[in-house]
Amino acid sequence: MRRKGFMKLAAAAAVAAVCFLLPLKADAAELIHSDEYGDVYVVNSEGRDSLVFMEDASGKVLEFMKESAGDPYFVRYNVMDASLARLKATASAIQVLDDNGELIASKGAAEIQQEVAAHLAVINALDTMDPQQQIILENQQLASLAALKQELLLQKQDSLVKMQQAAANGSTEEVIACQFAAAMYDQMITLSASKEQAILLYQQQSIPEAQQVLESIKEQAGIIQREISDFAVQFKQLLVQEIVNELVNLP
Repeated sequence: MRRKGFMKLAAAAAVAAVCFLLPLKADAAELIHSDEYGDVYVVNSEGRDSLVFMEDASGKVLEFMKESAGDPYFVRYNVMDASLARLKATASAIQVLDDNGELIASKGAAEIQQEVAAHLAVINALDTMDPQQQIILENQQLASLAALKQELLLQKQDSLVKMQQAAANGSTEEVIACQFAAAMYDQMITLSASKEQAILLYQQQSIPEAQQVLESIKEQAGIIQREISDFAVQFKQLLVQEIVNELVNLP
């Protein structure tokens, strides 16, 4: 599992849980400079927005990640405006990036305040929306989550195939990395299923039960973030060791 494979896992985690920790600059649309949470990329992966944090997954950053993953507007409608409003309210500046991650524009305080207000307006519109329209949006999210689970399952199966190939080639590091990826895809499938459960409970007007599931989603997302963050350190060490081994074996 080379760097490309790990970044694929990172992208999947970002889509499943809304926030992540590794830079995916090629897909980034904005770079938010937050006084509270550090630098944060707004990323679009497979048509879904997510947030990519540059700071370690601890303290305020991890708590924000968990809250965002369990945000009812994100879970029910795939709408990130509540999290974006909260994040941008702490921003000192925002840089707009092109498809190559190059800076093309900057936003100052006045424009940021306008964007925060616009995000909050979206949330207000969702709160006052006709119940039938809410159900339509929820059903769209259910369909999207079902498709996401299938995609994650395929990626898990791909990781298992690569793990078998690595084992046949005697690559212990590759086996460990692929095994970890498969386990993470499993957890992301479970997380997506929890989101489906929360939506169905909202549709049944079982609000307390839905809120309990949202709390569970936060904890699941926190576990995924910590485990991938911890493995990222190990993964870098594996890459360094692999390079050293290749250099040692040069003729």
